[in-house]
Amino acid sequence: MPRISAYRLQHVGRLYAQQPSARIPFPEILEMAGVPSDVIEGPDATVELLHEAGAVETACRVLEDKTFAAHVGLSAQGPGTLLAYIVRAAETVEDALAMTQRFYAMQDPDLRLDVVGAPDSPKITLESSVIPAHQYPRHREMLLFGLYRRVQQITSGGLGPISIELETDDAGHCRLLADMAGCAVEGYKAGYALCLPSNGMSFRIPTADPTLLGHLRRHGEEQLKAQPDVVKSLADRIVDMLGERLPGPIPNGDEIATELGLTRRTMTRHLSAEGTSFKLLLEGVLCDLSKRMLRSGEGVARVAFMLGFADQAAFSVAFKRWTGETPARFRKAGR
Repeated sequence: MPRISAYRLQHVGRLYAQQPSARIPFPEILEMAGVPSDVIEGPDATVELLHEAGAVETACRVLEDKTFAAHVGLSAQGPGTLLAYIVRAAETVEDALAMTQRFYAMQDPDLRLDVVGAPDSPKITLESSVIPAHQYPRHREMLLFGLYRRVQQITSGGLGPISIELETDDAGHCRLLADMAGCAVEGYKAGYALCLPSNGMSFRIPTADPTLLGHLRRHGEEQLKAQPDVVKSLADRIVDMLGERLPGPIPNGDEIATELGLTRRTMTRHLSAEGTSFKLLLEGVLCDLSKRMLRSGEGVARVAFMLGFADQAAFSVAFKRWTGETPARFRKAGR
């Protein structure tokens, strides 16, 4: 699995140490999340995105504070990367987002930024093929509120109103986050998104500099060409294999291991080293696929059948465990 700069996790550690309820040292938080305690030491330290997500979730649980992750995102200054300079020199928010989509892989290979929705109601989403959002919701909130902070920074606070959508049924949590961020935060959504106003994409960035941008873009393209080809992790390969087979009969771990030329035990050991398991990967793919099918108008019984569940009741139990609500309610809400 590609590694990313540890700057975000280092920031998490600094803020964690300032919390009155931090009853154990942050190195122990890392170890609880399966991360070597010394992995974030040094300016050039790198971590796996999955380990970063696990550490953020663990910190929130230890602090007993679900808002801690969003607090981390809102307080982040962001690294002084080439991408950060490019978006500040872009002419409009639309240009900045287009270049972020182009160059984001240099910063976080496992994350993908997309712009969705109608032109008069654009939404920015952050997706990952490695980390299904329902498994690490606090980590996804940290990233999304960090993105909100950076949009405010590059627009000098002049772009508004901006709202945030979360895949949660905790209305109280949304209210706390809204007070913290100073913007509307809505739950009961199909995913995690930053919602821009109707003029959001055409908003002119105050620091726009076309000449500087030209130089920076050329430098960025040179860096992209110099990027080594990313070797997919075992987890990535399994997610791709599951995506090709579903909807359809649910493959078991033995079948996938055999196709990979591994024993089940070896596959389990490698996935454990990557911070995951076949069960978690399968449930992530099933959850994401079932939500897409329900949103498209498929009935609950048909989704259960197409995804290989024994019956509708078994699918409903699994879907509620994944998302906190029944598939019928999710489908009725049209999320």
